[in-house]
This record gives sequence, structure tokens and C-alpha cells, in this order.
Amino acid sequence: MIPRDKLLHFGLGCVWLFAAMVSYWVLVLFGIGPFLAYHTTVYALLYEINQLIRKEGQPDPWDAAATALPGFIAWGVLEMLK
Repeated sequence: MIPRDKLLHFGLGCVWLFAAMVSYWVLVLFGIGPFLAYHTTVYALLYEINQLIRKEGQPDPWDAAATALPGFIAWGVLEMLK
């Protein structure tokens, strides 16, 4: 029997693989700014879902927003530099 922890890691790896494939198309179609915002947002959401599943910490949408915010700031900075 495969331990639950290993199954969770495998599942997260599968979800992250899908997210990475989507992020590639965001990069190709929309550019680096949206790519960075997408990437930090997906990471933030997966981190909060991981907390919920593992019952480690309290999932919080404000935590997810704080984690995603640097990607949006980077996008804004890149737009200002154009």
C-alpha cells in the first residue's frame, strides 16, 4: 500500500504539471507579466488547498492573495517599463 502522504505528493505533482502546461500557454499567448501573475496565483491556491487537505494551518483567502500579490506587482512593473 502506498502511504497517503506519497499519494498526496503525487496528486499535487499531477495538478502542478497541468498548471505548468497552462502557464506555458499563458506565457506564449499573453507574455511574461500575465505568466508571473498566473504562476503565483496557482501556487497560492495550491498551497492553501494543501493546508486544507493536510490539516496544517488554517486555509485563508487573504494568505492566498498575499502569496499571489508579488506576481501581480511584477506584472505591473513590467507594464510600466514598456
